[in-house]
Amino acid sequence: MKPSALRQLAAQAGGMSAATIPEPVKRQARLCILDTVGCILAGTRTGEAKLVLDCEAGGGDESVTIFGTPRRRGLREGIRINGYLGDVLELNDLIGGHASIGNVTAALALGESLGASGARVLEAVVRGIEITTRVYDAVYSTLRRYTEMALVPVGIPSSIGAAAAASCLLDLNEEQTLNALAIAGGLAGWCPAEVIFGDGGTVKPMLFGAQPADAGVTAAGYARADMTGPVNLLDSKVGYFATAATGGGFDADRWSGRWALAQPRRKLHACCGYLHAPVDALGKLRRRSGQAALRQGRIEVRVAPYVADVVSKARLPSSPNDARFHLQYCLALAVCGADVILPEHSIQLAEQLCRADMLEAMHRITVVPDPGLAHYHHCRIDLINAAGHCTASESITTPRGSPQEPLSDEDMLRKFHALAEPVLGSTRTQRFAAQVLALEAVSNVRSCIDLLRT
Repeated sequence: MKPSALRQLAAQAGGMSAATIPEPVKRQARLCILDTVGCILAGTRTGEAKLVLDCEAGGGDESVTIFGTPRRRGLREGIRINGYLGDVLELNDLIGGHASIGNVTAALALGESLGASGARVLEAVVRGIEITTRVYDAVYSTLRRYTEMALVPVGIPSSIGAAAAASCLLDLNEEQTLNALAIAGGLAGWCPAEVIFGDGGTVKPMLFGAQPADAGVTAAGYARADMTGPVNLLDSKVGYFATAATGGGFDADRWSGRWALAQPRRKLHACCGYLHAPVDALGKLRRRSGQAALRQGRIEVRVAPYVADVVSKARLPSSPNDARFHLQYCLALAVCGADVILPEHSIQLAEQLCRADMLEAMHRITVVPDPGLAHYHHCRIDLINAAGHCTASESITTPRGSPQEPLSDEDMLRKFHALAEPVLGSTRTQRFAAQVLALEAVSNVRSCIDLLRT
């Protein structure tokens, strides 16, 4: 019989080392660390930051730094807080769903608590992101619609990936790593779709970053103590693949010589990735046809049905988090001249909803589920005049940040500086970036992370 998917993944993770990981992959992993830390630092500026800091009050152990603050917490509390802050603004990357936020958070926190070297942390980050992506890739092409499965399929892959990262830092052998991956999948939250896309309150950022990172590190600790897990969790007849997809399955050969980090999928806009293609398409249409053209008639937006299911909303956004998952709201920002959706667009939601031009633009936007569009990167926007005729159109399949239209290394460094400098100041931001870009030379990551305390 063919080995289980988790057994094959554990073997693949063990083959990822400083000697076997290509330099371009390491470079992208360093940028993932910078990007994730930048998102965490920016998250400290939100109203939700105080909520999570008050909830995770700690007590006793203070082995982990809460980035962008003077505070420290125990390992699991620190993981949850940093993971939450890094996801709250919806700016963290889309590699393997949302791989970096859980894996980088787990690796940095565990690395700090252990006093691990920069090289070891980098190896752990690569393992975590790669394993997350391989699980996610096994279901993505045949995903069920959210109205069928009611879960968002990123939490379980990220938990399994975070276990791979933690297993690396804890020096687990292959059998222990296998059980860590299996236990993490068993502990993972199911990421209910209503919490992510609907009226989910302020807890949503726990589900993509904090919870997977916590589950992965916890699972690796259990496996180190020789606990075992459900090694057929992914591919049994009642496993994750059957739950999330109609044709899910892991093909190890598909990943021979291939690295997810070689084709990163990153975020330019501070909103759900499902909104990036429509925002970019509308921006192109605005630049081509002129601002005045967008102020007349209807704006018809065609997206994949599964996208329309969850981000097309007839009501006004009810909270900053809801605004980041609200297609009509973010498109109205683009109609009114925004080229990039910024953190301020959701942080200052109340002020935006007082703008007459925003409300008027939202009223004219119609979202059409189009079965001919299969990926969230595919969309078409038509301008429809009073007579019902289309006067201009724009289609897009590669929003900015996608592998086909990637953000450059320089773009990522600019993004990091823009997110980090308001919290750390220019000098410490530059010093931290320099250390991460030369991470293999850092003997103890605590020296890097000390720069993140305010």
